[in-house]
Amino acid sequence: MFTFRTSITFAVMAFIAALAGLLIFIQFWTLRLAAEEAASARMDAASAETLGRLQNEISKITSLVHVLSSSSSVADSEERSEVGPAIPLFKTALLEVPKMDSIYVGYDNGAWLQVRPLDQLNEEEQAKLRAPLGASVSVSLIRPTPSGALPMRRIFEDPQGNQLEQLDLWKYGYDPRKRFWYIDAIKADRVVISSPYVAFSIGAPVITVSAPLRGKVRGVIAADLKLDDFSDFVYAQRPGEHGTALIFDQAGMLVAHPDFAQFVANAMTHPSHPQHFNLKEMGGGLAASILKAWNGGGQYDGSIRERGLDFLFRLRKFKLGEQFSLNVLMIAQQDDFVKDIQKLQRVGLIIAVTACAAFVPAVWLFGSKISRSLKTITVQAGKLQTLRAPDSSPVGSYIKEVQELGLTVSLAQRAIWSFSRFVPKELVRRVVDNSISSELGGVRQEITALFTDVRGFTTIAESSDPDALMHQTSRYFTVLTEAFLAEAGTVDKFIGDAVMVFWNAPNSQPDHVERACRAALAGKIASEQLNAQFESEGLQPFFTRFGIHVGEAVVGNLGSAERMNYTALGSTVNLAARLEGLNKEHGTAILASEDVYSRARHCFRFKEIGSVIAKGMTKATLIFELIEAGG
Repeated sequence: MFTFRTSITFAVMAFIAALAGLLIFIQFWTLRLAAEEAASARMDAASAETLGRLQNEISKITSLVHVLSSSSSVADSEERSEVGPAIPLFKTALLEVPKMDSIYVGYDNGAWLQVRPLDQLNEEEQAKLRAPLGASVSVSLIRPTPSGALPMRRIFEDPQGNQLEQLDLWKYGYDPRKRFWYIDAIKADRVVISSPYVAFSIGAPVITVSAPLRGKVRGVIAADLKLDDFSDFVYAQRPGEHGTALIFDQAGMLVAHPDFAQFVANAMTHPSHPQHFNLKEMGGGLAASILKAWNGGGQYDGSIRERGLDFLFRLRKFKLGEQFSLNVLMIAQQDDFVKDIQKLQRVGLIIAVTACAAFVPAVWLFGSKISRSLKTITVQAGKLQTLRAPDSSPVGSYIKEVQELGLTVSLAQRAIWSFSRFVPKELVRRVVDNSISSELGGVRQEITALFTDVRGFTTIAESSDPDALMHQTSRYFTVLTEAFLAEAGTVDKFIGDAVMVFWNAPNSQPDHVERACRAALAGKIASEQLNAQFESEGLQPFFTRFGIHVGEAVVGNLGSAERMNYTALGSTVNLAARLEGLNKEHGTAILASEDVYSRARHCFRFKEIGSVIAKGMTKATLIFELIEAGG
């Protein structure tokens, strides 16, 4: 038998629970319908805006290429010169489409002519072309020699058309007949629009429109549309504050993506990365999940839930011309379009939580769940000091503050872990535990400094492909760094092809001289083993020279209040660098100072070289060659 108090309590609780449930149900469907309607309108508008701009620019370029393919100045002769009639014709055409990177024509005999305005290029892209200051236009010309060679001449002009500089690139290695824009246009015998790719000369993403010549000679005329800022434009049109947008063609090649700039940077930095950017480059994420379920049809709408948030998406296929089509994926976060309704939903949730708070077991379970989340976040926070790799995903929670805390700790963990890849890990640990000051300044203490350099690196660099040289240098630095870190050295910096390392800071190391000597010998062996691999791969070997000195130096933070570097300064560091350079004069690999010799001769075998006055020094220094371990 229930008492009145018990009965009315249960009745009120049941009423409140039913009312709260009804309010939440109504608000949920209201939220969903409102979000779909608002998001749908915004996604359609964003698609029209982005595609309209791209279609307009591609249409203009296509029309220009089609007209120029029949021009007698271009199509009636394969003999090209620096003053031919095609050049002013190309310059005029370039004014019609400001986003057009260049116009060029290639012929069946290997001849090639390109006109490119330089005003639209950034400093890095102009540097790749070696453009002089004040240049407005570059004219590149290939005229085949009787031997079949294809030397290139690049002429730079000012805005008035006056020649500023001329480059003759005898072994540039560009054959237009082997480029896809030439092959595809000849094969199709019509205008062809390419997928996005990284341009050969400037390292920027472009789309190429090409067409076969309709004249007396066989060849192809083409023009490039730059896409380096198109992804930013598309991202600015995204539906909602937290929405996203991407565009890809029928082959799955990306035309616009929020991370497009990073894809280009990777392609230019790492030779192993592709020069075309496919949907596979996206990796995981929300867009990848949507495309995984797409059957390839022309229209795909729906909703998806990720990380506790609801998203609406719309994928449409649009044709640009007769043969070229694009797919546009728009993703909108539901919360961006229903903020007012969201407030009502939060009120309903507050009422429901308040009503259910009387149930102690529910409160206890609720608190236990939050406690577990906080404990997990605490464990993640503890990993900050150990510099362990971050967890694959942050701690999730339905509580906003816990969710934000989990995201913040995960971000901090990833940031510190990434920071430790650029700065010595021991230094990062001591910055985290506050045992090293983050203020400018330093202290005087004894260190052992070591410098390395590659013999004849400048000559090697001049004769090597930049991408291949970057990859080879990275492999070289990796083996050297492993040798130095094995002896607990602080790798201060990489200076071109040189490395600066020191011991006894930030941690005290009583045997720092011996550690430096062992590291130098290990680095020499590792470098020689790597050179064997380089030679087997047809690469030039890197012969490494080392200089070691021990003495007092000022160790601490150098730089500005906004950016500083933990490093060592003083004559000790300077002499170590000078000793490395003296190897060239004495035909040695590892040179050490007299101070190093006196403190390490019981552990290592040295050969006396003699007394020298190092460059920049005033006193004579007795130097020794470090031969091997063993007294």
